[in-house]
Order: sequence, then structure tokens, then C-alpha cells
Amino acid sequence: MTENKKRTAFFISDSTGITAEALGSSLLAQFEGLQFERVILPYIDTAAKAHSAAEKINRVAARDGVAPIIFDTIVNSEVRDIIKNSEGFTVDILSTFLSPLEDALGIKS
Repeated sequence: MTENKKRTAFFISDSTGITAEALGSSLLAQFEGLQFERVILPYIDTAAKAHSAAEKINRVAARDGVAPIIFDTIVNSEVRDIIKNSEGFTVDILSTFLSPLEDALGIKS
């Protein structure tokens, strides 16, 4: 287990952020003994907004000395890639579930 008992978790979405926050919070609840500072960044739907979000993530990483956890539900690959290139550890919620679902249904989303 990490030495830091407190971590920062970002919930980033190109919409309201409700899905990212709900699923991300459920996953984080599995880690007893850790406290999470939660930062919700909704409506990150342009490259400019993604760069601003990445800057926030990088500032938190520098402040904490450890990568923040990022849960995202961003559909646009350009926007998602900007977030992925930040100093955080990204959990791409949609691709985690969409890829197997696409395989099962035999079509792309």
C-alpha cells in the first residue's frame, strides 16, 4: 500500500461527470485506509478545456508528489489523449466497458 494516506481523484467527463464520479467513487471505496480529495471536472469537451484540466492535474501531481487518479468518460479521442498525457493515472471508464460490449454485439459504438 502507498505511504500517502491521502490521494487526489479527478472525475473528468465531456458531459455532467455523474457516471465518472459514481463508478470511480465505487472503485475507490474498495481501498480502506485511503482518503481521497475529489475533483469533478465536467464538460471537458474541447482541446482547450482538456489542456486546462491537464494543467490542474499536473499541478496536483507536483504538489502531492504522487500521480492523481483520473476517472474519465470522455468520448472524443483528441480530448481523451490530452488528459491521458497528463501526470495522472487514467482509468478510461468507457473504453473499459465499450470494447468488450462492441465485441459481444458485433458492431462499433
